[in-house]
Amino acid sequence: MPPVPDCIGEKHLSQEPWGLLLIISVMGFLLIGGMLTSLSVYSSVMQPDFHWSEAAMGAGPVALLLGMSTGNLMIAGVMQRLGIRSAYIIGVGVAAFGWISAGFVQGLVQFMSAMALAGFGIGMATIVPGIALISQTFHKRKGLAMALFIGACGFASATMPMLSSELIGALGWHRTFWAMGVVTALACLFLLRKWPRGIKDEPGDSAAQDHAQKRGLGRKETFRLPAYWMLAFALTLSQLCMNGVLFNTIAFLRKGGFDQATAVRIYGIANFMSLPGLMIGGYVSDKVNARLLLPIILLLQAIGTAGLLGIGSPIWNPYAVVVFALIWGGVAGLPAQAGSMLLGEIIGQRAYTAMLGVVFTINGFVGAMAPALVGWAYEKTHGYAWPISMLALFCLLAAAASLFCRSGHEPNGTTFAAPAH
Repeated sequence: MPPVPDCIGEKHLSQEPWGLLLIISVMGFLLIGGMLTSLSVYSSVMQPDFHWSEAAMGAGPVALLLGMSTGNLMIAGVMQRLGIRSAYIIGVGVAAFGWISAGFVQGLVQFMSAMALAGFGIGMATIVPGIALISQTFHKRKGLAMALFIGACGFASATMPMLSSELIGALGWHRTFWAMGVVTALACLFLLRKWPRGIKDEPGDSAAQDHAQKRGLGRKETFRLPAYWMLAFALTLSQLCMNGVLFNTIAFLRKGGFDQATAVRIYGIANFMSLPGLMIGGYVSDKVNARLLLPIILLLQAIGTAGLLGIGSPIWNPYAVVVFALIWGGVAGLPAQAGSMLLGEIIGQRAYTAMLGVVFTINGFVGAMAPALVGWAYEKTHGYAWPISMLALFCLLAAAASLFCRSGHEPNGTTFAAPAH
């Protein structure tokens, strides 16, 4: 099965497809913000109803992230066989069904099953297909386009948890699950009707596909490339650390003395800070090699994570919140953006979508363990200091690993590196 530069139309678009970017960004906003990053708000409210422990409360996010990883792995094949728009329709439908089903759950196993379905759909209709589309259809402003796309997801992460919290307070978590699932499904299906005609909707061969498939390493060559696995290792550690913070921040802040509303507000502000970070990162990544940017980004992630260690101290609380919100929040979306661009530099476009899906599947499966692992570590050590310290150290290790990612070569000797600007 060939990889999916098949997301390109009959020919490369003469202009950057900003209309396509708008569609996938709004869908990402709804699916990522309304479901993925809002889940910790639902879980914190559901915990007393079901008497879940801290570790059990992490089971829902684990199931969602595992489902999302499975969707990431399957998206290349579904896009190839059914077409881009059909793959998105399937993803949106499954995500909405899982989210609506969560409103009927009576226990943890049912909740995990619903979250696994929702995660599968989110994986099929957000990050991997979105980045692949941008990589294949944007040329001069690829970094900016990726920044805007991931920025939309970051903006959703900043705003939608607060909206979900308000809705849960007004409607209860049952009805909020139902309302969010229905609204997301209807809005996304409406957007998919506006799919640009220049983007292929059906699978098949085209001159653009043939050209793209001849550029870069194939999947077999990529699997044998050490730099590919080093990049996967670095991004996996980063995602593990990101999820460990993302899904435990509200509970951590509440145990550090903040009330629910303040904890959600700090969480939202930190996610909001990813927007200026992504705009700056998008601009810089169109000028500078991603191999130079990724280690710096991961180092900043380590510093922002370590800033949480000051939470709970009356003296250090304000500084810890500022460091966490500005630094961790500022780089929250950048590892995925810089890592995706670096993958293109390493292997080219021939097998890009398939291999990007593999990377996101690996870091998704490993990263899915983070919420439960942090909860387990909290219960074992009776505090968050040890798990937060380990997450910061893992970020440092990821930064070190990313230094060893080097561009790959075609069998004829062509090197894949960042284009000159």
